[in-house]
This record gives sequence, structure tokens and C-alpha cells, in this order.
Amino acid sequence: MITDHAIAVLAEGGARALSHQAVDKAAGLAKGSTSYYFRTRRDLVIATIERVREHSREAFEESPTPLTITPRTAATLMEAQLRLLAEARRHEALAVFSLLPEVADDIELSAQLAGCLFSRDLAKKLLIALGGSDADRLSLDLIDFLTGILFRLLFRQRHTEDADAMPIADSLQRFLMIASSTC
Repeated sequence: MITDHAIAVLAEGGARALSHQAVDKAAGLAKGSTSYYFRTRRDLVIATIERVREHSREAFEESPTPLTITPRTAATLMEAQLRLLAEARRHEALAVFSLLPEVADDIELSAQLAGCLFSRDLAKKLLIALGGSDADRLSLDLIDFLTGILFRLLFRQRHTEDADAMPIADSLQRFLMIASSTC
């Protein structure tokens, strides 16, 4: 898919590297092929964001769902998704981070980009399942927390072998326990 090559271009070169011609080259397509399907750069960015969203949805649907939802089981599931994003889906996560400054002034694209790695609706449902009542507000905090952990994983600022670092699932569990008690 053309958008998969756009993701690779973004991950490897950042937002400035994204052009129709760069995607054509990365995909091994004839010059003008990407422009045929995506007339403008904005169209290409929109389609690329949607492709990342599709991959996120698929990854979540393929993940094993715990029989009971507790802060621990939810934290373990979230850690697995974070590791997937930092490793097997690294290019997608890097592409999203590279597009952040690009779409900052575009309310529509900014909102689409904000929801393509982590789902606020799923975060709300999780917090409600854990007994929370202010899940709407706290879902944003959870997304921010997950995004921060992902950033540190992507840019090698968080290492599992660090003696001072709390394991990711433990950090997430602690967050969920605090959030569910204050909801």
C-alpha cells in the first residue's frame, strides 16, 4: 500500500521528507503514482493517519483480552501494546510523532492524529470498567501517560534494565489504581 511507504518515509526522514515523489521512490512506483491517488500532500497525510489508525485497531483486536479487567490485567495489556508500538510498529509510532508539529495548526488533522495510536473511547471504557466515574477527564491523563511512556521507549530513554526504573506494567497499574479511586 502506498500509505505504508508514506509511513516508512516519515519514520526515516521526518515530516519534511514526506512528498509524493519520496513515496513513489520508496514504493518503487513510477513518478506521479502517489499523486494520482492522493492529489495533495494533505490528502496523503490524511490517508497515512488513517492507515496507522487501521493498524492500531487491528493490533488491539488481535491482542488477548483478559477474562477479568483489573488494574493489573489492564496494565499488562497496555504494556504489551506499548512494546508493540516501540518495536514491531516502531515506524508507525515514529511517523505519528514526526507529524505532530506539521498538523498542530490544523484542528481536524490534529484530532485525527491524536487518536490514531491510542483510543480515548477505549481509555474511558477501561476506566469505567475499573469503577471510575470521572473517566472522561481521566482518559486524557491516561492517553498522556501512555504517550509519554511510548516517547521514552521510542527514543531509548527508558530501559528495562535500569535499576531505578519501575517496570512499565507496575507504573501503569499504579496509575490505574489511583485513577480508578479518584474517578
